[in-house]
Amino acid sequence: MRVLALRTSALGDVVLVTPALRALAAQAGAPVEILTSPAYAPLFRGLPFVSRVWGLPREGGVQELLRAMDEGGPFDLAVDFQNKARTLAILLRLRARRRLRLVKRKGIRGALGSLFGGGPILDEKPAAALYFDALEPLGLRPGDLRPQVALLPEALELAARLVDPAGGAPLVGLAPGARWSLKRWPPERFAEVGAALQREGVEVVLVGGPEDRAELDRLRSGLARPPLGETASLDVAGLAAVLSRLSLLVTVDSGPAHLAQAVGTPVIAVFGPTSQRRWGPAPGLGGVVALPLSCSPCTNYGKGGCAQGDRACLEALPAEVVLEAARAALRAGREGGGVAAERACREALLGLAQRAATMRRPYGRMEPGA
Repeated sequence: MRVLALRTSALGDVVLVTPALRALAAQAGAPVEILTSPAYAPLFRGLPFVSRVWGLPREGGVQELLRAMDEGGPFDLAVDFQNKARTLAILLRLRARRRLRLVKRKGIRGALGSLFGGGPILDEKPAAALYFDALEPLGLRPGDLRPQVALLPEALELAARLVDPAGGAPLVGLAPGARWSLKRWPPERFAEVGAALQREGVEVVLVGGPEDRAELDRLRSGLARPPLGETASLDVAGLAAVLSRLSLLVTVDSGPAHLAQAVGTPVIAVFGPTSQRRWGPAPGLGGVVALPLSCSPCTNYGKGGCAQGDRACLEALPAEVVLEAARAALRAGREGGGVAAERACREALLGLAQRAATMRRPYGRMEPGA
């Protein structure tokens, strides 16, 4: 049976679709093929449930791609997990006996939002579970939602060279960057966490890309000593490999948060305007630190500005809470760090709710697993 999945962006979404691909391959009795951005292709190469990775050119080249895909014969099933204008156009041009697509929102407004962006806040289920909505006609339901990506040998060798100077000390990654500035916790708070951990014998790695240079520089300036290294020059395969060597990743709601979970690294994620229910770590893989304000979540992806004008959800979030959760995760070790981080973040929720109650906006929902 020949099955094709389409998911081209962004990094976090590409990682979070893997549980659905795993379930789809299990039902089909054979690995699936996937169409994705060439930048993310290394994450799928070598996965047991993926047989072939197709790269979608940024511009043009679609006709040649379709011809190449057609050489293997028609697809028995094609599933568009992206459901944007470009992937939908490709889905309709494929030779496929059956086509399915992810419809995240109902109604005309919702459909337009799915295709072109915008629409109501999606907060009712984890993003990894949302992808199973496309598979409902096949009788597939969400089960194991742990993401999974491939680790390339050459990338692992590079990562080993970067982290070997740690000499066995715990390694904590600090990832302050996010595509949308609304989701960013102040780099100075990350630096507070990193400096305190450095004084306790932990080595720090700065995690981010070239686009995060300003945040990384601000973070670096507040550390107790220079970081062991950073990932800004690495491709996604190298980033995944470095994340796989960390004891813990402290991050905001971003692609590296999901990638770290996929390689088995515990995560502490600082949330503000986006939904922790939708984007937070899967159970047992990490925890979320967030001020439970009534105005949050206010956006699906973090695009735009704060309607309240003060970004209180992140600006008022103290470093001490994140630091204590990080210490708990490190005490538990890499294997138990995800569960320990989840527990520590949940225990911190009461104190954060009390802090939120003193602000001009009262606390709102206390989401499970926070």
